[in-house]
Amino acid sequence: MAPLSRTNLAEAAEVAEVAGLSQQQDYGLTTPLEYLLTSGGDPRLRIDSVLLLNGYGCQSWPRPEAFTFASSTATSISERGFAAAAKAQQRLIEATRRTTMQEACDREAEWLREQLRTLLKLDASGTEIIFSPSGTDSQLQALYVAQTLLQGPIVPVIVGSDETGSGTARAISGCHFSSSTAQGGAVTEGERIEGFGENAARIEIPLRDGFGSLRPSEAIDREVLAAVSGAVAAEKSVVLLAMDGSKFGSRCPSLDCLREVKSNWGRSVQVVVDACQMRTGRRRIRYYLDQEFLVLATGSKFFTGPPLSGALLVPAAASAVMKQAAAVPAGLGLYTNRNDWPVSWHGVRSGLPSCPNIGQLLRWAAAVEEMRGYFNVPTYYRALALREFSRAVSQLIADRANLRLLPAFGQSATDASDNEEMAVRTIFPFSVSGGGETLSVEDCGRIYRALNRDVSALLPQSATVRERELAARLCHIGQPVCIPDSTHGVAGTLRISAGARVVSGTWRHSGTAASLRGLAQELEQVRIILDKIDLLLKNIDALSDMDEANKRLSMRPAEAVPLSFSTSATANSTETPLRLPHPGSVALKTVALESFAQERKHG
Repeated sequence: MAPLSRTNLAEAAEVAEVAGLSQQQDYGLTTPLEYLLTSGGDPRLRIDSVLLLNGYGCQSWPRPEAFTFASSTATSISERGFAAAAKAQQRLIEATRRTTMQEACDREAEWLREQLRTLLKLDASGTEIIFSPSGTDSQLQALYVAQTLLQGPIVPVIVGSDETGSGTARAISGCHFSSSTAQGGAVTEGERIEGFGENAARIEIPLRDGFGSLRPSEAIDREVLAAVSGAVAAEKSVVLLAMDGSKFGSRCPSLDCLREVKSNWGRSVQVVVDACQMRTGRRRIRYYLDQEFLVLATGSKFFTGPPLSGALLVPAAASAVMKQAAAVPAGLGLYTNRNDWPVSWHGVRSGLPSCPNIGQLLRWAAAVEEMRGYFNVPTYYRALALREFSRAVSQLIADRANLRLLPAFGQSATDASDNEEMAVRTIFPFSVSGGGETLSVEDCGRIYRALNRDVSALLPQSATVRERELAARLCHIGQPVCIPDSTHGVAGTLRISAGARVVSGTWRHSGTAASLRGLAQELEQVRIILDKIDLLLKNIDALSDMDEANKRLSMRPAEAVPLSFSTSATANSTETPLRLPHPGSVALKTVALESFAQERKHG
């Protein structure tokens, strides 16, 4: 073969550059970052053209102007996370000039796996990590791993079924849990996913009784043991979905119960621990994996990475089996691609499509940086900050006549002893009363949405300057959750939660005193949120007008307005920036709200 000349090398470099640009365009890699962060998930990530928020009430670019305690649901990306995602985007752009998109994304995913293992202190554990767009997608992945490990028909047993995600029951049963998938497929919600076994009817074990009261931990344990025992006696295997951090922060069944399940029926049961809230200490996570439990995790709940970012932690023994696996359910490719799975699982990967999820990788890059910021804070301050937040928020809610903090689920001292700083409560659900009655889920929803918007134009003319300032304040908290209610059947609750930024955002290298002053500012934000709830309760009849005004705005002709949040990753791109359909400026929205308020006032 003739030696390469400078001309040959230049031509080869030009060919590689052209191929790299083609890949970047095919996968939208040079698209502005705030757009990429909304891709590869479900419809809830789409930015509303009127409010410039997604279905979780978040932006896909930093939103420092909002007071945010919404980590039980989702959080807007931080400046720290946005910068980390931009660096990841740039790494991928540069890598595709030298190699294929698939290989570039595999390298990025493997790097993220290494970072996660290090941050969670799992380096020497043999743990493997499967990425997904959400915790619900991870539950489907867990079912696939479990049915590979187990024999015969499977009985799914869901503990804490009334405080888990809305798609959990279907996902863990092998059924479509939405009408669309993160890979862009249109499916029929509730139908069985092709290739997943026709499992026995699932067993759901709730945390609450029909009156909304928490059931005793001992009663839940007994029900779990009876369900597992009965299924195994009927010659069926069990996927036991245990809860370590529900929507309200509950953990069940007890560790003693899980130990008894493993001791008595270990070969017929695969325990899957739902730790998606990630309010679980690292020692506890390592314990679960040492017991050969699968662990569901996210970077977008406690750690405040951008939604959606899920992961399944697979212990070493199960990973060894999966390395040899080759059978992949035909329908699994609608939800995942080979880039999500470890590079050493050749058989599994070969049965999945080669279609990297760029948005998911970038969201995880941001989440990993949030985790790093949290764990870089000294251990003593992490514990101190969460303990003080827990004490203060409980008191702030208790001091409000119209709010009632829901009691925490009871757990034994043994269960909490190895959970490090996460032994304290970090999710604070509360019911809201107006006119002597507990608010419905619908009214809680109105308050939730109004908290996150400037609704000053909806106040009456008699409102004070302070009330208008308060109504304009943007406050993002956890989405409403319904619980049984002895009087009305179902009532609504709201949630304020501590996320990782309560710790990483208040820590000061100058010492504890300065850090606690920063924490006091966070708690002052909580007080302001509660003040705004009081104000909204006094004007709750006007909140229905807020939604009607937004409907009117959404009917206006769309105007293409470029966003100004693009990063250095796209600064040198010659492509025309994408534009987000936006019906008008913030000023236009304010005028519309004021106009509608005047219409309402004058009939």
